[in-house]
Amino acid sequence: MADPRDQQLRIAAARADFLEYGPEGAAGVGDVVAASWARSRSAGLDADRYRVKYHDDIDFDSRLSRCARPVLARLADDMSDVPVTIALTDARARIVERRDCSAAVGRVLDRVDFDRGFSFEESGVGTNGVGTVFEVGAPVSVVGSEHFNQSLVQFACTGAPILDPMTGRVAGVLDVSMLVQSWNGLVEALVRSAAADIGRNLLLDRSASTRALFELYLRASARSGQAVMAVGETVMVNESARALLGPEEQNTIGQYAQFLMTKQENAIHTVTLDNGRLIRMRASHVGAGDSAGVVLLLDEVRTTVTPSRGDRAVTAGPAAPSDAGAGRPHRMRSPAWVTAYRDVARALADGEATIVIGEPGSGRRSILIEAYQNADTTHPVVVVDTEAPHDIETLTRAVTASPGGLMVIRHLERLSTEALPGVRTLLEAADRSGTVVGATIDTLHDDAVGPYTDLLGRFVRAVHLPPLRLRGPDLEVLIDDILKGIAPQRNTRVSPQALRVLAAFSWPQNLTQLRTALEWAVRVRPVGEIQPEDLPGFCRTTARRVLTPIEVTERDAIIAALGEAGGNRVRAAQALGMSRSSIYRKIHGYGIVGL
Repeated sequence: MADPRDQQLRIAAARADFLEYGPEGAAGVGDVVAASWARSRSAGLDADRYRVKYHDDIDFDSRLSRCARPVLARLADDMSDVPVTIALTDARARIVERRDCSAAVGRVLDRVDFDRGFSFEESGVGTNGVGTVFEVGAPVSVVGSEHFNQSLVQFACTGAPILDPMTGRVAGVLDVSMLVQSWNGLVEALVRSAAADIGRNLLLDRSASTRALFELYLRASARSGQAVMAVGETVMVNESARALLGPEEQNTIGQYAQFLMTKQENAIHTVTLDNGRLIRMRASHVGAGDSAGVVLLLDEVRTTVTPSRGDRAVTAGPAAPSDAGAGRPHRMRSPAWVTAYRDVARALADGEATIVIGEPGSGRRSILIEAYQNADTTHPVVVVDTEAPHDIETLTRAVTASPGGLMVIRHLERLSTEALPGVRTLLEAADRSGTVVGATIDTLHDDAVGPYTDLLGRFVRAVHLPPLRLRGPDLEVLIDDILKGIAPQRNTRVSPQALRVLAAFSWPQNLTQLRTALEWAVRVRPVGEIQPEDLPGFCRTTARRVLTPIEVTERDAIIAALGEAGGNRVRAAQALGMSRSSIYRKIHGYGIVGL
């Protein structure tokens, strides 16, 4: 066995040759280290200049940190007699936990900023036991002169990736560092084992239904040998699915799967992607009620086929234009919306009384009117709002005056006992005149009761409409249509940066809220390109709970302070008179993003 000191001397000489002559000077050095040196040099790093970037926006109480703490405590106990420091990083190579088993080693590491908040990406500090792990995707040991930067050659470190079992992505790195003279290769096995334990804790930290989804996904991947996706708390994609679908296509399929979760449908669905490819999906749900997730078996339909019985075909929308609020059908790309539109259009064409179920503001009334008017523009549409006062006699005359039209009853679930007889009169008039009936309703629950339940037997078809958050492919078209309606004569558009902010928001009030956001932005910037700072504060958050007025004021103040501070959390906290920990907690609680 080679003497470790002689080996270090040879590596030190190779490093000096590499820095002077380039890659040919790295002869005799391991492939992993030589490749890392080359990447470090290509990144423009100076081996004699040491600078580590500090981040003040790190969540030190993340799920990864919580799952790692018991493992770190056990590892620190096991290595209490060894002069090492244990560190945990997040998925961006930033240190979130550090435990010193040796105060002496800790003090030396302090001098190179190996501490919480500092980033050890390879592109920033060169070859090391954290950043190089992310580049390689596997455990790495870097000893002495194998480090690219001169300031780190006094150390030896070994790092192992922490893999999230559900996604297969690197969630962070577990690193053990020491002085070169203390290096022992046995540390590698301990670090790999501890990193695997943290990964298992990440899985156990999930709910029982999410773990059941993961197990079904694993069985499907092993058994079928085909492309498999699982959509729930997170998205899992096997290698075959990655080969079949690009990232944007995965997102489109994933959003459609989330829509299926609300319906608990185990049918076969065929989705047409933007490039014309047909993807067949076999859905299996996990959980009851609000589904915990769905596993999809995917394959591409290579030839034009007629879907077999039980298949749901999702293809392009109709060619007729419409200016209603749900979006122009022929331009919509979201498979979930296209499915709903086709179902509504088919039901109305067949004269079937149809209920459209969905969240408030999702365009339920509009999709009924659009689907009807795109097929028939000669007959009138009568809209009945169960909450607003109305003249039943006048509405009855309107329904019977032109047979064959459409009557839409809004908010059927809000029907009062007093209004029930009048609505029954209208339904009877529609039956006599051959008027097709549509109704809108919020999501039904099994225990739902009310006057409207007496009317449900009159309806033949129920169609679920996806919320805006599951219509990602349609967002740009919807924004364009709404802006044209708000400012038809102006040259107003949304910048790519602002579009990313809008795309990240969950839109709990759907199209109504999107219109509100764009109206606000147009008031701030009447013409030209709308920027992120022109959008209202709620667009910067991912929290779905309803905030109190005081919370809204505080959230907007934090967003404004962060904007003025260029995203610097410390300066924003100082401007607001908050502690640093308070502003981190509130940013997390309000779900503030993009700053």
